[in-house]
Amino acid sequence: MATPSLRSMLARWMLRRLRTARDVARLAYRLHGRKTALIDRRGRFTYACLQDRVLRLHAWMQAQGVRKGDIVFTWLPETGEQYETRLATYENGAIFASFHKHLPTLAVLDMLERLRPAVFIHDPQLSRTILPVVRERWPAMRVLALGMAYESALAAHMPQRGREPVHEDDVFALHMTSGTTGLPKSIGYTHRKYLDSVRLISQAIDFSRPSGTQDVNMLGMPLTGPGSGLVLPTLLSGSALLMPESFHAETLARLIARHRVTRAFLSPSAIIDLLDDPDLARHDLSSLRHVPYGSEMMPAAKVAEAVRRFGPIFQQGYGCLEALPPITWLLPHEHVDAAGEPVALDILASAGRVVDGVEVVIRDDDFQPLPTGQTGLITARTPVAFEGYWKDPERTAETLREGWVVMGDVGYFDRHGYLHVLGRTADRVQRAGQWINPREVEEVAHCHPAVKETCLVQHGLQAVLVFSPRHGQRDALASPEARAALEREVLQHLAATLPQAQQPDRVHLVADIPRSFLNKMLRREVRALLDRNAAPTWATAPDRAAA
Repeated sequence: MATPSLRSMLARWMLRRLRTARDVARLAYRLHGRKTALIDRRGRFTYACLQDRVLRLHAWMQAQGVRKGDIVFTWLPETGEQYETRLATYENGAIFASFHKHLPTLAVLDMLERLRPAVFIHDPQLSRTILPVVRERWPAMRVLALGMAYESALAAHMPQRGREPVHEDDVFALHMTSGTTGLPKSIGYTHRKYLDSVRLISQAIDFSRPSGTQDVNMLGMPLTGPGSGLVLPTLLSGSALLMPESFHAETLARLIARHRVTRAFLSPSAIIDLLDDPDLARHDLSSLRHVPYGSEMMPAAKVAEAVRRFGPIFQQGYGCLEALPPITWLLPHEHVDAAGEPVALDILASAGRVVDGVEVVIRDDDFQPLPTGQTGLITARTPVAFEGYWKDPERTAETLREGWVVMGDVGYFDRHGYLHVLGRTADRVQRAGQWINPREVEEVAHCHPAVKETCLVQHGLQAVLVFSPRHGQRDALASPEARAALEREVLQHLAATLPQAQQPDRVHLVADIPRSFLNKMLRREVRALLDRNAAPTWATAPDRAAA
C-alpha cells in the first residue's frame, strides 16, 4: 500500500500529464468507478453511474447537432444535473456556461442574446415566464427542461463518448461574474488555464487519501460561482462531491454530520452562521479536516473563534474570476502559533502570502509600484489570468493592463510579506474629505462580542456602520430602548479603539445584513435598507451629532 506522501507525489505527476478537463474526467471514471462520485437531493451516484448519465446526455447533445465550440447554457438551481451537464460538455468540446438561480429573468434574456447558445437546459420553475420569449426569439435553440424531460432524454440515448479532438487551448467554460453590481460579464477559460489553477492549488492542498478511504467534498458555495473550482480536484482525487440545495447553517451542519464530510469549501458568512448557530453542538462535525474559505475576506476575530472551535483546519485563499485562485494562501498551520492557539489578529486579517509562480504588486493611481506598507491598487500577474471578457474589449482594457490583472481591490503588504486586502475601490467611504476603507472599521467592530456581521457604507455625507447581533443578543431587536443601548455600546467600543478619523458618524442595528447568492454582503442593499429606516433611531457619535 502506498503511503499518503507517495500517493500525493503520484497524483501531482499524473496532473502534469493531463491536458484537458476531459482527460481528468475520463481518468476519474476509469480509476474510481465503484466509489461515490456525487451526492445530491436524488441520492448517491458512483463514478460509473455518473459516467453513464454524462455520456447519455452527451449523446443527446450530439443528436441535437451540438458540436465543438458551441455553447451549452444552464439556468438551474444547485443540482447534480448541473454537474452532469458540465461534464457532458467536456466530452464534445462544447463550452459550458451557467447562471445562478437568483439572477433576474431580464438578465438571463440579455445573456442568451449575447451568447446565442446551441442548448438551453433550464428549471421550469425559474424559466416559466421567459420560455415563450426564448422559443419565439431563438427557434433553433434546443431547450431541455429539468425533470421528466431531462430524464427521458437520457433514457432515449445510449452512452456515447466524444470523438472530437479537444485541445488544451480550447475554451471549455464561460464563467459569469455574479451580476450583483450590474449585468454579468463573461470570461472564457481554456483547459490549460483551468488545469494550471489546479496545479497551483496542489502545491498547498494534498487531495490524496490513503487506500481504502474517500474524501467527501462539500460545496458550501454555488457550483455556478466559486464552487466550480472544486470540480477538477474532486475528480482527480476520486472524492465524492456533495451538493447542498441551500447554504443555510443548519443545512450545512446536518449534511456534514450525515455524510461525514471531510472537506467543506465555505464562504466567510457561512462560517459566521455556523459559529452563531446555538444548536450546532447537536451535529457531529468531527469528520471535518479541511475548510478552505474565500469569495470575500473573513473578519479576523471570527477566524480566531473558528480556529478555537474547530482547530487549525482553515485555509484562506484569494483570487477572482479574472485571476483564478490561488493568488495568495493563508495556510492552516499559519492560523495557529506553536501552542496551537490562534495567531495575532493582524495575520488572520490578511490574505496570506503570494504563492509560487504568481506576482502581486501594489500600485498607485498612475500604476506605479508602491513600497511595503503603503495602500494602493492590488495587481496580479499569474499563469491563470484571464485573457479578456467575452467579446468586450473595452472592459478588458480596464482590467488587464500590461499583462497585470487589476483586481479591483485596494490593499498593502506588511513587513512579513502578508497581503492585506481592504476591499473594493468602489466601496470606500468618504467623510470630512478623507477616504475610509470599510474593512479597517469592520474588523474592529467584529471584536465586540455582540456583533455577528457588520458593514460600513456611505449614506449621504455620513459614514454609517450597520451591524447584526449575535444569537444571544437578538433580544436587543425587541424594543427601541434595547436597540439604542446596544448601538451606543458598539459606538463606544469603536470610539475607544479607532482613531477619530476612522470612526463612523452613526451605527445602526439590523436583524440581518443583506447577502447575495454567494453569501456575500450586499452593500448596495445595505444602503437601500438605511433609506427605509428613520435616522432618529440610530446611535450617533456625540461629537459629530450635527454632522
